[in-house]
Amino acid sequence: MGTIQTALWESGFAALLLFRAREGHCSPARKYVEDKFNLGSWVATQRYYYHRGFLLAERKRQLDAVGFVWDPLNDRWEHGFAALLKFKKRTGHCRVPVIYRTRSVHLGYWVSSQRRNKDDMAAERRKRLNKIGFVWCMYDEAAKKPLGGR
Repeated sequence: MGTIQTALWESGFAALLLFRAREGHCSPARKYVEDKFNLGSWVATQRYYYHRGFLLAERKRQLDAVGFVWDPLNDRWEHGFAALLKFKKRTGHCRVPVIYRTRSVHLGYWVSSQRRNKDDMAAERRKRLNKIGFVWCMYDEAAKKPLGGR
């Protein structure tokens, strides 16, 4: 590996560590710049190289060690599902108001998105949602509950 590529990778990794220390995760937005370094692009490139089998094993180990997210869409879904589990534990149901937000998830939007994408959703995800009593149609559920009821 050339010294320029190695130096660029190390600069990216150092920027990622700064970002992670401040933000608590390793998933900056695609256009995010950390101290004049295009970290979002660098992260996307690492994912691309990994999925194409081009990422060096040592670099993958380094990224894994700091909690690098290889599949951000799946990670976002899991984060939403975890927030829904907490909501259900607290309220006893999965009827999330559309405007409901946690500190890190717009849970009402996430729930609406699951309903909208039900037919295209992976069977395993649908099964997990069904298992916790997910409400696929709020209108049907609302008809069963007294107004203001939990």
